[in-house]
Amino acid sequence: MKVDARLYADLETLLRTGMNMSDALRTAAAIVAGTYRAAWETGRCPDGVRPTITRYFIEAYDAGQEPVRGAVQTTVPTPYRERPTAGPTP
Repeated sequence: MKVDARLYADLETLLRTGMNMSDALRTAAAIVAGTYRAAWETGRCPDGVRPTITRYFIEAYDAGQEPVRGAVQTTVPTPYRERPTAGPTP
């Protein structure tokens, strides 16, 4: 695998959390792969087709709930659920 300037910068960002290189790659792969699986399982995208990820949601920072420095993220984001639309306005 070739590490170009963009990949290097992305890895540097992940390493700032205290993860080692393997854990940073494992975390990134788990988040993206989990998002792809969710898109396929919910029918948002046909199976095997790369979904276009256009939004994300980050929980508000809470110092009391901060993960241990260097910890690998093992959770995968939950799929976005569309909000029900209100019917036509009378």
